[in-house]
Amino acid sequence: MIRDRSPRSARPGSGGNQSLQILACLMVLAVAAAVRIRGAWNDLWLDEIWSLYLARDVSSPVEIFTKIHHSNNHYLNTLYCYLVGPRGDWPGYRIPSLLAGVGAVALAGLIGRRRNTASGLLAMLLTGSSYVLILYSSEARGYAAAVFFSFLSFYLLDRYLETRRWPLALMFSLSAVLGLLSQLVFFGFYAAALVWSGYRLMRSRLGPKQIMLAAISCHALPIFFFAVLYVVDLRYTAIKGGTPSTPLGVYTTALAWALGTPTSRTAVLATCTAAVALLIVGLWMLWRERSDLFVFFTGAILVFPVLLAVVSGSDVFYVRFFIIGIAFFLILLSFVLADLYQRSSLGKAICVLLLLGFFAANGWHVASLFQYGRGHYRDAIRFLKEQSKQRPESMASNSDLRVGLMLTFYGPPLLAQAKYYTERSVPPQGSEWVIYSEESFEAPVPPVNAFKDRAGNRYEFVKAFPSAPLSGLHWFLYHNRAM
Repeated sequence: MIRDRSPRSARPGSGGNQSLQILACLMVLAVAAAVRIRGAWNDLWLDEIWSLYLARDVSSPVEIFTKIHHSNNHYLNTLYCYLVGPRGDWPGYRIPSLLAGVGAVALAGLIGRRRNTASGLLAMLLTGSSYVLILYSSEARGYAAAVFFSFLSFYLLDRYLETRRWPLALMFSLSAVLGLLSQLVFFGFYAAALVWSGYRLMRSRLGPKQIMLAAISCHALPIFFFAVLYVVDLRYTAIKGGTPSTPLGVYTTALAWALGTPTSRTAVLATCTAAVALLIVGLWMLWRERSDLFVFFTGAILVFPVLLAVVSGSDVFYVRFFIIGIAFFLILLSFVLADLYQRSSLGKAICVLLLLGFFAANGWHVASLFQYGRGHYRDAIRFLKEQSKQRPESMASNSDLRVGLMLTFYGPPLLAQAKYYTERSVPPQGSEWVIYSEESFEAPVPPVNAFKDRAGNRYEFVKAFPSAPLSGLHWFLYHNRAM
């Protein structure tokens, strides 16, 4: 049970106007929803389109679990895409993520409020304004739902361990199953929850039989479901496509993104250091209070995300793989800020300054999302058509997967007759255009101003179409000087 075990008995807002507190929470929730809706109003990007094509290639919902065997198959998201059918560049594909993202902010408030009122409001402010959570709750993938069901599962499990009422155990089990169906990063949360609940039950005054029954009532269904999922799909699945990276390097970057400030390697190092310091303070605070939540937050933020990444055997990692750890880091940060706020007038001032810094850092990236979206692919194709000197238009790229798939989706009808040359089919005279794509975690600057292909054709940089960081692709258009 989340309770403030510090010696202070008074809680901020405990004697205040409850209606005012509810109004403040509703305002935060409304702003969080508005920002996410605005963030969803842009072009679909590669991974979302990939999900649409995966859904298109199955003939029944069962095949989503038994046929695809692809890391981009987020089951609930794929099922939704399958049910609504092909609709082109339709923002409606993002509706489930939007709902989950807003719901996660509300759940963060409920989780924080079980500690004290200030933690509840701060948890909503932090999760509501986090760029990482805004980004992934405004695109058609499973990460927002994984965060939502992680928060819901945590809330239900905490209440069950407090009251041991069987309906809460059943709801936790169902929530955990839906979390696994959302995105497999949920397993990092579930492993931490499994260890935490076992530790808490062992410390209780229950007998061995009662402990066993309590554990089975919570965990039998999720574990059985995961085993079935492994047999029918996961053992055949591997992460496909992406830029090679190391789990520790990406994890440190994810910690920095939890505060929202990385813009350079130096900034990543400084921000990661600050995040580690805040994490240590939060865990020390729980340890000092003798709270068993120390076990959960250590596992959910620090141990299991890194451990699962290491044992996955993959050489491709992204910040989004650690989104569960980021989400619970923000919950823990709300505890720290609330504790600071309660201490003194100076503590209140420091808390407000830290909060304003968090808003500013994340707001900078949210503004980038509003401006660039996840790439302006339709605008790039329209520009290419207008500036082409040949008919039909011809183009090649530095990645047949990344660019070719996007052109297949966005090209018609603008480039209905255009020729796209794969890497091995470019003619001696070259193509008129080369589209160079870069990952969104790279700076949105062209790699070179001009280059020559293998046949000696010279291409010159013409225009860039950037993406906001962490999702999307930068596109850089190069034109053949001889055409």
